[in-house]
Amino acid sequence: MQSSLSWIEWLDRLDRVLKGAREDVRALAADASPEGLVAMERCRRQLSTLTNDLRRLDRSVIAPRSGNTDRASNLQRALDTTVFHLGTAATAPAAAPHGARERLLNAIDSALRDSYYEAAMLLEPRRASPERRARLG
Repeated sequence: MQSSLSWIEWLDRLDRVLKGAREDVRALAADASPEGLVAMERCRRQLSTLTNDLRRLDRSVIAPRSGNTDRASNLQRALDTTVFHLGTAATAPAAAPHGARERLLNAIDSALRDSYYEAAMLLEPRRASPERRARLG
């Protein structure tokens, strides 16, 4: 188990990777280049590493929230979903129809927003309103 300082470092890395992934998704939406698919694979690997690191962090340093599930587990699930969608994008054929590519990129962007939201909830014990959640995306 790692200390609360490790959580701070981990969350900082998560923030940088999520921001980079959202920028890559926007770039790929504008231009479906091979470099964009390489970027999706890079983001998938980075988030996969962070997800594995999350399993090793000491969850006892997070303030408990009464009556709700473990916030770190919620973040874990959101990251797992994001990694899955990024993996799908990285293996998608380059000649995929535009509509299919758009749906996949929207799913990735939504998963990235959900990951941001769950990371914010990890730091803030009370659930945010839908308006606040929209601002995080």
